[in-house]
Amino acid sequence: MQGKSHVINPLKKFFVLSWCVLAFMGYVAGQASRAETSEFRRIDCPPNALETFRICRETALARRTAWLKKAEACKPELFRREVVPVRLVKVVPDKAAFQGWRAVPNGAVDSALRRMLKRGDMLIFDFGEHLVGSVAFRFVGFDKAMDAPMRLKFTFAEVPLELAEDEPPSADWRGLSLAWIQRETFTFDNVPSEVRLPRRYAFRYMKVEVIASTPGGKFGLDDVKAIAETSANEKNLRPWRAPSPEAAKMEEIARRTLRDCMQTVFEDGPKRDRRLWLGDLRLEALANYETYRNFEIVKRSLYLLAGTADDTGLVRSDAYERPTLRRGGCRILEYAAFFAVTVLEYLEASGDRETAEDLWPLCVAQLDLLLNTIGVDGVFRPVGKEWWYFIDHCPGLDRQVAEEGALAFGFRKTLELGQKLGREGDVAFLSDVLARMAQGTSSRLWNEERGMFVCEKDGQASYLGQAWIVLGGLADGDRLARCMKTVMADANAVRPVSPYGHHYFTEALYVAGLPREAAAHMKSYWGRMVELGADTFWEVFVPEDERASPYRTPLLNSYCHAWSCAPAYFLRSAKYGRTAPESVSNPTTR
Repeated sequence: MQGKSHVINPLKKFFVLSWCVLAFMGYVAGQASRAETSEFRRIDCPPNALETFRICRETALARRTAWLKKAEACKPELFRREVVPVRLVKVVPDKAAFQGWRAVPNGAVDSALRRMLKRGDMLIFDFGEHLVGSVAFRFVGFDKAMDAPMRLKFTFAEVPLELAEDEPPSADWRGLSLAWIQRETFTFDNVPSEVRLPRRYAFRYMKVEVIASTPGGKFGLDDVKAIAETSANEKNLRPWRAPSPEAAKMEEIARRTLRDCMQTVFEDGPKRDRRLWLGDLRLEALANYETYRNFEIVKRSLYLLAGTADDTGLVRSDAYERPTLRRGGCRILEYAAFFAVTVLEYLEASGDRETAEDLWPLCVAQLDLLLNTIGVDGVFRPVGKEWWYFIDHCPGLDRQVAEEGALAFGFRKTLELGQKLGREGDVAFLSDVLARMAQGTSSRLWNEERGMFVCEKDGQASYLGQAWIVLGGLADGDRLARCMKTVMADANAVRPVSPYGHHYFTEALYVAGLPREAAAHMKSYWGRMVELGADTFWEVFVPEDERASPYRTPLLNSYCHAWSCAPAYFLRSAKYGRTAPESVSNPTTR
């Protein structure tokens, strides 16, 4: 028998050597990672603080079931109204319009009702405003009865682009399902009949296409209407005198955005994601205190997040109501820091001390988790992969400086909440933490030559880095205004891409003593959306790129998004409203 050859195939030899090289590189990378981790040491806390963390965590975990019951008890009433379409439209390309598409008049609504429809017919109803709710209509018959079912396709759109462009090929859309795009096909059997579509939609426009119908029968539509719903009670809207027509228009759109996101919780977007997010909650709550003052929905949202905290005591970044109350899967670092902030602001607005005291142990429990990212030098550094460091949807953003300030903001507000509740002893150590963070920020992140706070790794400067340092109280003296003015003059600084980020930049301008610059920023950003014909303010808006999307297609963007309702807060608030945008040009017609 011929012996086996011991000659290694050259291709196999290549793969073996490649594997060895990769394995060695992995080993070196792992050693470097371990070395980096071992060099990081968490900021010190006194022993009594660690014991407080333990007690508060155990207390919070034991209250979760009771908190969920309280959340259900606070479920707000939904107010409903019927809205009929105001016109028919068609969508045409227009380079001057938002995203390149414009809805133009295409006849009266009556011309589409009680009209015989056949396969290939298409109608677009314009309801004249953004709505959240369901749709109902009647099928009517004519002299020839239907002898087969008919199939209709419905497209619900917040903006004209959603009517004009096809869905992209199914691929990786940053983890989002294309089913968020509001397109439905239904088969109907009976004419005449009354129909109410089964899902809830967020829309201004409804396109109806006849996909299949029999030539042996006739049918049409009648009594087309939307049943809009919200937990915002217009009877409770606080009176407000706008300083100008332009400010009134901006506030109206911001308030409509808030209204349509106020459901049985504060939703982030009624089109997508239709759930409660802690970061959005704070901004919605602030606008709500100045407008509808629905305290029950804030209380419910806080208790829902508290009741779904995980077993480490972490308040997760999001939560679901349906089909049952449950926690979301996201762990956004700065959102956890904002829980105590939101409780504090709820206490100040509502006077509900009982709820604030009930949630206090959970506020304290967040500190133990958040402090894991602050080093002994008082500077934030990303540790581990369990956290999502969000700040904003900014491509290429180094989040170190912004996270430093956002955490300091949360710590400072937690200390203030403790003082209001007479529990400052639980968190007295935060004064030392904040002092060390201020020192570390000044010595390691401030660049005197550039006049800004920059990241350690590559010296990156960003709008939100400066904003959060200001809001976190880590800048003082002339650095407050200087860093804000300098970053606005730096063409290379990373800019925010969402109204969420722009909210905090605007707020920081006010805090830095720059009210005119804050008003001008509102005008240039939210005012531009007004000019483009926004019915509600959008999830993402980059003036230089109207099709910008974190999800690779603007069809998945939300065009009524909670975190964009800032003008309703800033314009109405006694803290900020004295300086308002002086002029916003008339909006274009969509």
